[in-house]
Amino acid sequence: MEFGLALDLGTERTTLDRVLDEYVPLLDLAERQGFTSVWAGETYPTGPGYFHLPSPLLALAALAPRTRLGLGTGVTLLPMWPPLRLAYDAAVLDQLCGGRLVLGLGLGAPPTWARFGVPREGLADRIDETLALLRALWSGANGYHGKVLSVEGGIAPRPIQPGGPPLWVGGLVARSARRAARYGDGWYASSNYRFVEIERQAARYRAALAAEGKDPATAIVSVNRLCFLAPTPEQARRQGGEYVERVLRRYAAGAGLRGPNDEALRPDQPLLEIVADQHCLVGSPETVAARLADYARVGVTHVQLRVAPGDMPADLVAQSITLAGERLIPRLAAAPG
Repeated sequence: MEFGLALDLGTERTTLDRVLDEYVPLLDLAERQGFTSVWAGETYPTGPGYFHLPSPLLALAALAPRTRLGLGTGVTLLPMWPPLRLAYDAAVLDQLCGGRLVLGLGLGAPPTWARFGVPREGLADRIDETLALLRALWSGANGYHGKVLSVEGGIAPRPIQPGGPPLWVGGLVARSARRAARYGDGWYASSNYRFVEIERQAARYRAALAAEGKDPATAIVSVNRLCFLAPTPEQARRQGGEYVERVLRRYAAGAGLRGPNDEALRPDQPLLEIVADQHCLVGSPETVAARLADYARVGVTHVQLRVAPGDMPADLVAQSITLAGERLIPRLAAAPG
């Protein structure tokens, strides 16, 4: 199992340049502790708060010269991007970071589509062709012509990585698994995916890989998990619970968080208590390692630990990174599978 660091970069307390300055020592610490990558998500806030930024590629470009970690988007929301624009921007970022980029890709939600004027009709076909277009242009094709999308001419500069950055494709329905298998290099599970959904979709993804003539044994299944580590589970809940709850409340407010019986959850409920087992890794390194063994059992190969939720202070973020490096990552790196 390989570990990345997922960062929440949005905050009310200071400007983004200062946020990145605060994170650079944490990235250095993460590299020393065995993390291999750093990830930034994408949201489109309508007011102040703390969550992801609307421009993860810009944030990662700013971090690229300040860390040797791999860079990833977790996730880029494809419907909000003109495909040709994304092809150019991702290629430039891959050049800027020396070929260290992975693009995690998702669809977002209907309210965001509406804000951007994205029609729901034909969206799935457009997403499929966007992935095909990216592959074609990054590989040097002189344009792309599909049933939905058409682009004249190639792009320059092209990515450093042959064929472009790896595409880790999200989504929870059967078509999403087939899309990831056909066009992508892995399947990506966002923070609000429940464990039971990850188990089901990982199985679908492996079956779809086999149907495409690809080896399921080499499948990349990546998950993003809200995480806080402390020496004991009780201390983890006491120190980090409120910060994790802030993010869970944001998901619940947008109808993006569901309970164990698939019921919609409300922001005023004790969300961490309800969903911790399905969404979060909050506890001691030993209890979290035991839970991650379940993820490994269902085929998860990569985990991005979202260790800075809800504007968490840097010393608490550093605590999670250090404990992960000293007592969590070695257990999973040595574990079979």
